[in-house]
Amino acid sequence: MLVEIGALDAAGHPTTAGLLLFGRTPQQFIPQSGLVFVKFIGTEPRGEGGLPGYGRREEIGGPLARIIETAWEAVWEEMHVGAVVKGLQREERTEYPPFAVREALVNAVCHRDYRLKGRRIEIRMFADRLEVISPGGLPGFITVDNIVEEHFSRNPRIVSGLFQWAYIEELGLGIDRMIEEMTQAGHPPPHFKATPYSFTVALSNAQVRRATPAWEKVMNERQARALEYIREHGQITNREYQQLCPDVTPETLRLDLSDLVNRGILLRVGAKKGTYYIMK
Repeated sequence: MLVEIGALDAAGHPTTAGLLLFGRTPQQFIPQSGLVFVKFIGTEPRGEGGLPGYGRREEIGGPLARIIETAWEAVWEEMHVGAVVKGLQREERTEYPPFAVREALVNAVCHRDYRLKGRRIEIRMFADRLEVISPGGLPGFITVDNIVEEHFSRNPRIVSGLFQWAYIEELGLGIDRMIEEMTQAGHPPPHFKATPYSFTVALSNAQVRRATPAWEKVMNERQARALEYIREHGQITNREYQQLCPDVTPETLRLDLSDLVNRGILLRVGAKKGTYYIMK
């Protein structure tokens, strides 16, 4: 089985992917495979009073799954957690959407260039943003402009292993959901920066005040409720819309949604009973 998944070669020697996924201390043989977490006090890479330094620094090693979990725990411990009240329920909100942070971390571990020596993955946490820096430029034909639409794996065996262990939910769809999670939480979209030897994902903790688009002012109250539901849940089905407006006929509600699709506000996905609507 280890030979089949590329963790061992035909002679029984561990491959690079095998060491990174299953080795007890891969850094003994691949020192650049670790991760460094640094928390800074302000918005610049300095300590208090502008002096060199940081608030917290951890060097994280072990197999890749352990690196992901330990790094996530470090970020989680440093994240601010607030709360909002919706109706009679109290809802906790983290400084950054958890999925977006984990996706940036997992992508860095999956797609970094492990041939590059002398630099590890870095997580830099500032007062206003979180940066995940992965050594190595973007792989293959991927660019910052097509990173949402295209998919390419520099380390397919590592990607496959982490997918089987459920660190990756759906192959090729993580960037899309990271952007969606950030915007739905009221943050700016992630900022991607690519150089020949590194790739950085920056998540901002700022809250964006959304101006009301002109098209929202020319719709009925039912349609406005549908859009609010989509902002909160990501999508809406015909059945969910009927539950929102139980006193309205299904045909009227269908026309409401069709009108929003025709005006370019919603996008219809699927067919028949599997149909749902998302913001376009």
